[in-house]
Amino acid sequence: EPEVRSPGRPPGIVPRRKVGLTLSQGEITELEHWQERFSKLMHRSVSTGETVGILTRICTTRFTRLKVENEIDALTALVEKLVGEE
Repeated sequence: EPEVRSPGRPPGIVPRRKVGLTLSQGEITELEHWQERFSKLMHRSVSTGETVGILTRICTTRFTRLKVENEIDALTALVEKLVGEE
C-alpha cells in the first residue's frame, strides 16, 4: 500500500522567514563571494539566506569574544574590532 503524504516540499527543520534587504553593490559582491566559497566547501549549493546566517553567527561569536560593548560608539570602530582582533 503506498504511503500517503501531503503534497509539496516538506517543512524545514529550522523555521525561516523572508526579509528584505538593501545592499550596496560591494556588499552584494562580497555576499556572492562568500556564498560561492561556502558552496565549494559544502559540495552543494548554499543559498543566500544560509550564507547570511553563517556570517551572522560568525559575527555574533566574534563580538561575544571581544567583550567591548560599551567601548564602541561607531560602526566603523565595531568593524575594525571584529576583523582586526585575533
